[in-house]
Amino acid sequence: MNLFRKIFGKQKFHLEIKIPTGIEIVHMNNNVRFRGTKEDISKFAKEFYRLKELTNGQLCKLNKYTLKVSDYITEDRYKENWIELPCHAWTIMGSKFNEVAHKYEDSPFDFNDCGYTDKNPFDIGIEVIDLPKSTADEDGT
Repeated sequence: MNLFRKIFGKQKFHLEIKIPTGIEIVHMNNNVRFRGTKEDISKFAKEFYRLKELTNGQLCKLNKYTLKVSDYITEDRYKENWIELPCHAWTIMGSKFNEVAHKYEDSPFDFNDCGYTDKNPFDIGIEVIDLPKSTADEDGT
């Protein structure tokens, strides 16, 4: 890893989303899910609105994940722990996550479930722990 950074340089992030301390990060093969209370998830969801400040190609750090704002989808979307979406899609993600916290969508909820874009190779989702669990959750988490 150090050799890689020496050759290609360190990733430059233009923004960082902080995760509220009460949120648990659940790492899975093809997605990450953030678990927390309605209050913590709502606060976390609003952080995605900040990505509208970024322009094409700019990056945001979210724990060990890289979020990329793109006018057009590139091959970066297949990189490990990367999620690439258009600028407006990040605000839609924040809105959908906030809807889960307010019971307008089922919990758990992954962004691919809303069908807004084609399926992301690596998906991101949330689970509100102080709401009844949806029967649609097939992976048992």
